[in-house]
Amino acid sequence: MAKQLPETGDDTQFVNMTRAYEDLPPDKKKRIDGRKAKHGYQSKFSPRKLTGLTPEAKKHIPDFVMHSLVRTHPETGRKSLYVNPIRIEAIQGLEEVETLELLDALIDHATQTKYQYRQKWRLNDLVISDNRCLLHKANGDYYPRHTRDLYRVMLQGDGPY
Repeated sequence: MAKQLPETGDDTQFVNMTRAYEDLPPDKKKRIDGRKAKHGYQSKFSPRKLTGLTPEAKKHIPDFVMHSLVRTHPETGRKSLYVNPIRIEAIQGLEEVETLELLDALIDHATQTKYQYRQKWRLNDLVISDNRCLLHKANGDYYPRHTRDLYRVMLQGDGPY
């Protein structure tokens, strides 16, 4: 819920990763179906740097986990892309150059405007989303001296399938 907002900027973009997967060419689907990616808190390739973790938080986060590039939603049965340019360090069975090329291609495809919803926040707005089938990004396109105060609730759910 939006409690305090800067004068300009601060939108959040959501990407429908189910539609992005469904629109992939058959050869691209064949290339990624069943393939796993190595996810970490912060990929060494990520251009966007996340805030550091406290030593206490680091104790509870594994160095890396493997997740499928394509996941099936447990309720709808629909497939979606499960990629994150900040987290993916490697793709199973691919060399580093191939990993980066494939990841770039998938992200470029998924982040087309036709798959996006852009939330332009107003005070007290509430957005409910399903992280099992979307990618989201908070845009830091406002002056650092301004405050963006949003409350977020995350429910523990099922793992990626």
